[in-house]
Amino acid sequence: MSYTPEQLAELKANIAKGVTSLEINGEKVTFRSLDEMRRIVKMIEEDLGITPRRGGFHLPTFSRG
Repeated sequence: MSYTPEQLAELKANIAKGVTSLEINGEKVTFRSLDEMRRIVKMIEEDLGITPRRGGFHLPTFSRG
């Protein structure tokens, strides 16, 4: 199945609201959990070729040699 960036944005918006049930084009969709929705977001991002940004930081190392 091919996804659109708009579908991804809508799914992320619903996750932010905590919504697990929604209606898309007259079709009611109910997810089992927010975790399931997050897994689907990752799947859509992979399908669209979007690489999520990795957060975090880097601790530098030093050598006295």
